[in-house]
Amino acid sequence: MHTLPKELTGRAFTAAEALRGGVPRERLRRKDIVALGAGVYAVQVLIAQRTPRETLQLKAAALLRERPDAWLSHSSAAQIHGLWLPDRLLTDHRLYLSHAPEPGLWTRRQGVCGHRVALRPQDVTTRGSLRLSTPGRTWLDVAPLCNERELIILGDQLVRPPYQRFEGRREPHAALEELAALLDRSRGVPGRRRCLVALTWVRVGADSIQETLLRLALIRAGLPEPELQVPAQPGYRWSPRADLGYPAPKIAIQYEGDTHFTPQQQRADQRRDNIFLAEGWRVLRFNSEDSREGFQRAVAQVRAALGLE
Repeated sequence: MHTLPKELTGRAFTAAEALRGGVPRERLRRKDIVALGAGVYAVQVLIAQRTPRETLQLKAAALLRERPDAWLSHSSAAQIHGLWLPDRLLTDHRLYLSHAPEPGLWTRRQGVCGHRVALRPQDVTTRGSLRLSTPGRTWLDVAPLCNERELIILGDQLVRPPYQRFEGRREPHAALEELAALLDRSRGVPGRRRCLVALTWVRVGADSIQETLLRLALIRAGLPEPELQVPAQPGYRWSPRADLGYPAPKIAIQYEGDTHFTPQQQRADQRRDNIFLAEGWRVLRFNSEDSREGFQRAVAQVRAALGLE
């Protein structure tokens, strides 16, 4: 059996790299080699315990070594940034790469979707050695593939303050002002108009997709737009907060995802709700059952709590 060069065992590699390293093409068909698509391969032990996101990074890095002027973009960049995507984009396994307008080969490589883009340095960043579109530019890139509601979900995710303990970063992916500036300098880019509409509904403070969807359901039903991250005790730094709410009539709204149904979290939520109740708030709690029915019952209950029936 032909032994692979050491430099090919610790990373994904293209067929061209293997040939340059003296590896015959038939060696790539052995059982210890996995084809990742788009002419990229890796030794099986390297990717055996990798997540899809990590495998995507390996695959992209191999292709970008052959085209150093290119960068990962669109839904591929969104996955690396850890952004939410609709299922239809997650199941699109093509690799999206952008490069300068000069002629290139990506559009003729199977499994790769290439885009010619006028490079703006502020729209490209790095994660490790991987070049990719910034989160904000990625939002604009996927706009032609998304509807306005999906772009609002993504926008909310971009401007959300992160939890450093869990996410390893202090700052949001982008500020509202940064997204507005991006769109201002991107006239003529496909999807820009859709992003402009979505941006008018993007808000800071939605900690989950479902919180965004609940807010949009309330607005769509003609109810006043709720505030986000509403404190039970305004002015007190350590006050518990409601995901959404109406401070004047003291209505607190919580969306309880699956993590809220562990015994430990239920105890914490009970203590949180008791503070709201002690301060004279009415607390409404919703969950995935409400989401599955499009928050119709939730809307009716909030309407009743607001006295708008």
